[in-house]
Amino acid sequence: MKKVIILFIIIGTTKVFSQDVDIPIVKNIIKFGVKGGLNFNAPRDITLTSSQFSNIEDAKDQVSGFYVGFYSQIKLFMLYVRPELHFTKYNTNFDNITVGQSRIEAPVSLGFKFLPVLSGFAGPTFRYQLAGDASDYSIDNVTNNATLGIHFGVRAHFGKLGVDVRYDRGITEEESTILSSNNLNVGTIDNRPNLLSLGISYAF
Repeated sequence: MKKVIILFIIIGTTKVFSQDVDIPIVKNIIKFGVKGGLNFNAPRDITLTSSQFSNIEDAKDQVSGFYVGFYSQIKLFMLYVRPELHFTKYNTNFDNITVGQSRIEAPVSLGFKFLPVLSGFAGPTFRYQLAGDASDYSIDNVTNNATLGIHFGVRAHFGKLGVDVRYDRGITEEESTILSSNNLNVGTIDNRPNLLSLGISYAF
């Protein structure tokens, strides 16, 4: 999470200098914007997702929360790197009791534009569960509440406006074992419910 925050600070500093110096190349490479959207409950098996959204009423029943935030996007030829930072509110069911929770999410995507107005993307999602009591923000709790998941999706580009669908899920124990065997420590496995997100973004 610290690395993601540092990345945003570096990018933000670059933006300030690019505005002062007014370098067109920098402006064409780096974009900034705001983003928001809705979260939907999603099954472990993504092939079952389409059956949940056969009509508008079914989709409304699956809404589990919303998110708001901002993003930056760095263009790399036909690819782009897009770190985002969201505040997310969502509902979780425990023994038929709905509990509202919130967290900070930082999805970092590597995208590929295979059409002028359409791209696919994927990457890790860093999550931090927000505690209800400010006194709970100790080093141990921050470590315990921070998890890592993965996401993938598609995005439509309409000038400054973007619309994307993103599928977020945790890392399975098998995937964690494979990563660990290659000396890639993924930290705490994220077993929280999978989410399907519909987002709209606007570039400055």
